[in-house]
Amino acid sequence: MEYKTYELTMLYDFFGELLTDTQREYFEYYYSDDLSLSEISELTGVSRQGVRGVLRRTEELLRGYEARTGVVRRFRELESRIDALRADAARLLELTDGEALKLAKRIYDGLDDLKG
Repeated sequence: MEYKTYELTMLYDFFGELLTDTQREYFEYYYSDDLSLSEISELTGVSRQGVRGVLRRTEELLRGYEARTGVVRRFRELESRIDALRADAARLLELTDGEALKLAKRIYDGLDDLKG
């Protein structure tokens, strides 16, 4: 369940603006605020089954957006490559001096900026 939540919140971060206000509201109640279906039902005046239906369709939409675009997959790949390059640059900093040290430092700092 924890991985599912992580996956869906990552998809939401990228594609949440494509959802309706209701879909965003229910998603945030359930995944961000950790409210139960019953609690969301009480807040919104919609049946528990209705809330679950909206959440299920929202999850399907988010997965569909990712299947069509691959944005999150590419983001994760880029993040992984940056981490590997940062590790290489950190090792290079340990082995280098003079002008090469300055260059290695600029590379490391640039990768750090990309990582955010």
